[in-house]
Amino acid sequence: METNICTLTDSYKLLHDNMYPEGTEYVYSYFEARDGAEFDKTTFFGLQMLIKKHLLGKVVTTEKINRAEKLVARHFGNTKIFNRAKWDYIVEKHDGHLPVMICAVPEGTRVPNSNVLMTVCNTDPKCYWLTNHLETLLCHVWSASTVATLSRATKDMYKEFLRESCDAGENFAGLDFMLHDFGMRGVSSMESAGFEGAAHLINFLGTDTVIAMEYIEHYYGGVETGFSVPATEHSIMTAKARDGEEEVIEHLLDKYPTGILSVVSDSYDIYNCVENIYGKKFRDRILARDGKFVVRPDSGNPGIVVPKLLNLLYGAFGGTINKKGYRVLNPKVGLIWGDGIEMDGIRKVLDIVLGYGYSAENLVFGMGGGLLQKINRDTQCFAFKSSAQMRNGVWYDIFKDPIEGGKKSKKGRLVLLMKDGEFVTEPQTAENSNYNLLECVYCDGVSIKEYDFNEVIVNSHS
Repeated sequence: METNICTLTDSYKLLHDNMYPEGTEYVYSYFEARDGAEFDKTTFFGLQMLIKKHLLGKVVTTEKINRAEKLVARHFGNTKIFNRAKWDYIVEKHDGHLPVMICAVPEGTRVPNSNVLMTVCNTDPKCYWLTNHLETLLCHVWSASTVATLSRATKDMYKEFLRESCDAGENFAGLDFMLHDFGMRGVSSMESAGFEGAAHLINFLGTDTVIAMEYIEHYYGGVETGFSVPATEHSIMTAKARDGEEEVIEHLLDKYPTGILSVVSDSYDIYNCVENIYGKKFRDRILARDGKFVVRPDSGNPGIVVPKLLNLLYGAFGGTINKKGYRVLNPKVGLIWGDGIEMDGIRKVLDIVLGYGYSAENLVFGMGGGLLQKINRDTQCFAFKSSAQMRNGVWYDIFKDPIEGGKKSKKGRLVLLMKDGEFVTEPQTAENSNYNLLECVYCDGVSIKEYDFNEVIVNSHS
């Protein structure tokens, strides 16, 4: 279904042109991650996708206005409540292009919370109502930004364990593949999968969310990313029932003599499968493969299952003791856990694994709903608020400061600066405007600044 910018907002915003004070000409608003968020820094990402999908070019047409007029009349039960004149004006005056300017921090940038990330202001004084009409849509940047933030936090956490238990520390060559996106089936839509799955690939290279790669190619370009490996599921492993498990495994070894092969192994008795089928019957074939054979448990308590399997794999295939005193599996075998895990769960499992004397480099995780779905706008406390308005040629600073506290907003027109190596948000002045890190990315229906995905990745490391 084609979206309609006239109705791509909350219902109550459709009437706000009549509610602003007389003489209002410009409404200036900003977007931030407030204090109290789960993570103290936010990776800003996804605005370019929203702009390209919904805001470029002639997005207001007479046909869309007609549709909106009928829908709003039915919605409110009042045929006079919809102000079509304001939309007709955009068609006639601006050829359907939205007279608004959006400025934002470069995509991929990690910014401490309570700093401005984006500002929005109308460019035609007759369209003062348009700024916050777009709030609903522009707030959707929360989801990709939250996934990018969560994914990065997980990577930073993994680095802690690698520094402790791996000879190469956080420079371990496999780090970029240690969190795999398994979230495509667990989200609410394919758009969510593409939008949010792309965000994960800022930090890691592994994904099974194919549409995320298509979103990056379509909306960003500039890099080939997103990799996966041959892997089984239970429909394959149980195809010949319990007595045919060995036959299925042998078939897989015949079909995939090289490269990484991930095999879900808990269809029946995973410990017997690892110790006897992999570790004895097919041990020599696994060791002779030109690649890694990865065992995937998919049930049980990972804090119990994972160390038991590491012990079985180490016993069957051997390994080494690294310079830090931790055991490292034979590079021909590996282990991935991807069932119902979240960031805190990964930390707990890695704590247990190191406690058993195994390096964190032995284990890869796949995260599904915990990565792409078990988040919301409040995870990072995102808010879009108006902070300045012009009436009759005069700018007024505005803000909210609830008596109960917690949601005080910023006031005035804002800039994001770098001072002594730290991000700082300040009121805009003639002097600091030249140092503003917020860049104009959209103006009057036109994309002004675009980022390719390589730039996004580079920005995330700065």
